[in-house]
Amino acid sequence: MALLFEGILYKKNPKRFEQIREIAAGFSEYYIGQNIIQDDIFNMIENYVRTENMPLEWLRFPIRDPELCACTFIRSGRIFVMVNSGIPMSKQIFAAAHELYHIRCFLEEDDLELAKSGSILNASTIETGTTEEVEMEANAFAGILLVPVNALKQQMGIYQIKEKAIEMKDILTLMDIFAVPYKAMILRLLEEKMISDDRAREMIDIPFSEIQKIMKVTGKAKRWDMIPSGYEKFGSLLENLTINTEQEVLPKSRLESDWKELDRIKQLYGIK
Repeated sequence: MALLFEGILYKKNPKRFEQIREIAAGFSEYYIGQNIIQDDIFNMIENYVRTENMPLEWLRFPIRDPELCACTFIRSGRIFVMVNSGIPMSKQIFAAAHELYHIRCFLEEDDLELAKSGSILNASTIETGTTEEVEMEANAFAGILLVPVNALKQQMGIYQIKEKAIEMKDILTLMDIFAVPYKAMILRLLEEKMISDDRAREMIDIPFSEIQKIMKVTGKAKRWDMIPSGYEKFGSLLENLTINTEQEVLPKSRLESDWKELDRIKQLYGIK
């Protein structure tokens, strides 16, 4: 728990955290408005990159290593974003928002690190924090974007959740509304001074298996803790294969080879 507190921007660099808050708020105002994003984050990223006149390739398929949440890289003038669809949806959503920060830095601040080295997000960066400040910034950006303070206050008012007296059931209610992981929700409350450091530590130290039991009984946030199917994407590969097949622009042998390769990839990752 101590490592998590040391690995968040709010604690490590409060001044930079406030700058990231302004960046996230400005981004949200321009591209999202008053909406709560949830799993619309995927469409939002696609629309954002399109407005910047940059081609985007979405890759979403299950990777057997749950530690790998997402990665982003640039090749041949295209942004490739891969999200592991084999992890719970709340983590996929947070991972996508995290990667959006790196994409934004590349597109709007001419940060060439993404083009040079790419970005890899491991589960530990979300769960236990990080020592790299740029990753702290991306986590902070993702949290603020997915759980805007005004929407948070509004929903707490609607559900009669009182600051400084937040219980487990309240955390699950907010997770259900904002579709973020358990620890991310607690950290947002901490960042907005709605819970104390001690209370945050106490709640984060609860084994997640116990939290899942409460989810199962109440049904709250359960939908976002599930690993969904049917969301797989292979960038423009499937679309291009379909067009090439319909228009017969490639030799039959090449098309058969390409379809066979796609089937091989699907079998490799257990996709029907």
